[in-house]
Amino acid sequence: MSDTKLAELEARIQELEDVREITDSARKFNWECCGGFNGLQAGRMEALDNLADDATIEVKGLHEPGKGPKGREQYTAYWDYFYGDAGPLPYVFQTAVSEFVEVNGDVAESWCVMIGLFGFRGGGRPNFNLATRRNYYKRTDKGWKITKTTIDGGLGFEVDELKGGLHTLNELPPMDDRKPWTWSAD
Repeated sequence: MSDTKLAELEARIQELEDVREITDSARKFNWECCGGFNGLQAGRMEALDNLADDATIEVKGLHEPGKGPKGREQYTAYWDYFYGDAGPLPYVFQTAVSEFVEVNGDVAESWCVMIGLFGFRGGGRPNFNLATRRNYYKRTDKGWKITKTTIDGGLGFEVDELKGGLHTLNELPPMDDRKPWTWSAD
């Protein structure tokens, strides 16, 4: 095999490995968000392990562009508000479909359709949502990490109730007195 062909093959293998690691990071993020059944807590902190230390989260309708939580301290405070059975969002099931990834050296971008079923507190009906999501990544010494995750909007509808099916929904304790993260210019 010529040196040129070998270099092309090595580059292709690296791209395949990068895409695999990037999609695994997104899957792990979504997996750690799911919970509210069989004792599993929704929005587990392990989801944040897939974010870079300087990452930001921007959800259209919740955050103005550039004003979502940025950096480990802020996005952990943001996430802590939602975590678990005692929070405002105790039932979550989310996954991504139709994902594609573009790698450009040590940065990458991915797009997907996110499917989510969310059970909030406060008497409101559970929501089923389809949303477009975009993640930005960088290669770090700990592997590929999300530097920015955005939910750009989509479609949703309310469902009558959540049922445990083969699984048992967690019995909810009283909600903790939590304060949501808010943006500050500081």
